[in-house]
Amino acid sequence: MSFLIMILTLGIMVIVHEFGHFIVAKIFKIGVLTFSVGLGKKLFGFKKDETDYVFSVLPFGGYVRLKGMEDFESKERDDDDFMKKSPIKRILVIFSGPFFNFIFAFIIIFITISFYGITNIENAPLYDISGPYKEYFQKNDLITEVNGSKVKSFNDIFLNIVPDRENIFKVLRGEEEVDVKFKIDKPDSLFITPKFSSVVGIVNKNSSAEKYGILKGDRIIKIDTFNISAWQDISDVMKNYYKEEMDFTLIRGNDTLLLKVKPEIIKDSLDGEYKEYGFIGIGFSYESKKVGFLNSLKLSYERVKFISVSILKFLKQMFTGKMALKNLGGPVSIYTMTDQTLKIGFETFLSFLAFFSINLFIFNLIPFPPLDGSYILIYLFELVTKVKANKKFMQVYQYVGIFVLFTLIILVTFNDILRIFKG
Repeated sequence: MSFLIMILTLGIMVIVHEFGHFIVAKIFKIGVLTFSVGLGKKLFGFKKDETDYVFSVLPFGGYVRLKGMEDFESKERDDDDFMKKSPIKRILVIFSGPFFNFIFAFIIIFITISFYGITNIENAPLYDISGPYKEYFQKNDLITEVNGSKVKSFNDIFLNIVPDRENIFKVLRGEEEVDVKFKIDKPDSLFITPKFSSVVGIVNKNSSAEKYGILKGDRIIKIDTFNISAWQDISDVMKNYYKEEMDFTLIRGNDTLLLKVKPEIIKDSLDGEYKEYGFIGIGFSYESKKVGFLNSLKLSYERVKFISVSILKFLKQMFTGKMALKNLGGPVSIYTMTDQTLKIGFETFLSFLAFFSINLFIFNLIPFPPLDGSYILIYLFELVTKVKANKKFMQVYQYVGIFVLFTLIILVTFNDILRIFKG
């Protein structure tokens, strides 16, 4: 089932992308010869006006074939030829494919927030403190007010921060109440995390936790010899001290139970490094808070921005050698992520879908053939210099790009195979 959903997911992403090229080409009155869902041999289709709408045998991709797009040197062109149009219009047609993936991601996130709401995190003492303002707080600080506004939930801390001015945080530090004052540029640059309760809020279907009897509402107080006071303690133990069978001590109602649990061993990229860790399929307890239309739009924008910046940081680390290429994944990694997010729940799967769509938006804009960004670069060069690329240059440009792209495909597939044999 997960494999079929992965194929469907890829198909939707491709259709959205190609529809972006298609619709803008139609707006600019450019001839669209073929709109194909899938690659390879045609299975079936129909023709309307000048366009063949086809479904092809391989469901992993798709394409739009535009009139005159591959003909760089013809001197006689019809008015609806792609190359007859101005560089600006050609750039917009090419850009529209990735941009539709971006819009699609925004819509998915907006629908998810509107339908499911946002996570309403209970205000609790700080557990993790990092980033540029870490010197101002200490572990176990409890923030009770921000700029005179009471903090009822942890989200309130960020909602009451005023950017680019001194903010006043009233903090309970041990038995003492102190004022912490400092200027902060924006709320999302404050990297603080509260202690999450060790009460189980989610038990994934068919997970180790379900198999060995852990229930929603159980409070985990000990794993083997490690005392558990926060959810982060559970994560730390499962990342660093997992073994084949582990003793979970938990409180259920008025009873204290001891359950023996065999975790799954998962191999993935953690903290920028490829590692293995224990996984039993549980999530912490939280409440969802419904938000209005305008707040949903604002939060969707913030989430899209956060995902985009995270991907760009990953690319920067990869191209500067700070991120190992072994962290790249291919089809098997996509399948694994699809399977894992479906096990957690549909909301998580939708978030993965949005993340994947923004990935396509950004990666397609890399100026490297045969990605869309390479054509945008060529047409920008033409716009500035008034010099069109000739056929010979485009052939060499594309051959080099395709060679490097296939090398990258082989690399990520090799990484996937290594993960299978090691795990």
